[in-house]
Amino acid sequence: MRRSLVLTLIALAASPVGAAWSQTLDLTTEIARLRTRLAANSAQEQHCLAGATQPVWTASLATDLKALQARANQAATEGASAEAQQRWRELARKAEALEARTTANARTGAELFQSQQIGLDCLDRFSAEREALRASLEIAVADPTAYGESLGEARAHGTARLRQDLLRLQERSRALSAQWKQTQAEAGAGAQALKAEMADLRRRNTAVLESDPARVMADPTLRAAEALVATAEAWDREWAANARLSAASDDVKRRKAAIERDEAARQARDYWAGAERLLGRRVP
Repeated sequence: MRRSLVLTLIALAASPVGAAWSQTLDLTTEIARLRTRLAANSAQEQHCLAGATQPVWTASLATDLKALQARANQAATEGASAEAQQRWRELARKAEALEARTTANARTGAELFQSQQIGLDCLDRFSAEREALRASLEIAVADPTAYGESLGEARAHGTARLRQDLLRLQERSRALSAQWKQTQAEAGAGAQALKAEMADLRRRNTAVLESDPARVMADPTLRAAEALVATAEAWDREWAANARLSAASDDVKRRKAAIERDEAARQARDYWAGAERLLGRRVP
């Protein structure tokens, strides 16, 4: 019996943490947890947006009330009965009072612009968490074993594996960028390999990326890799436009192709420069 116990303990010690978690994972509970967090994320975003858009609705209401007041004043002077004219006058006074109150609560154009920026910030603030939770939910449903391994690794070791994966991705991105400085002949293939590596990283670390600190840590390296992929795609557009330019039969087509080529080249430079800046940062 003692020998059996020892063998069992050795087997458990040798098996990956994630594998043990995947065998004991209560999938229903985890899916319910993810859905609850998604619902909370949506509610927080809507609350944030409601506060940001309130001044816009207030200003719109002030405009509507002013129009109502003008209509009431016009109706009060038309050939209606004395009682109807009196009611229109009362409505005009009420509209005037409401319009004054609403205007006082409205904001200036600059403040409305600021409100729009706040609304965009609301969307940005909650989108990263929502995307991460949806990715986890998709994997939990489609491949519960993979999600169990990711969840077990996250709960047992935190961000350790994510940090290792980010360092590998960062080094791969730096090597690819350096290679492109020598030749861009294989840019497309290199970008596709980098894109696949990013997808694998996100899948392996889907559970840990549900947390804000992990996403903050991963963001520069992932954005750098995404910028390199976008660089290669822009080069593809540049080369295609250049081919159309060479084959163009009239000035209109040549001008259009030249504009498309130059724009794609500009985008490629911008993406590449952004990637280089991000790759200069160290993984925390």
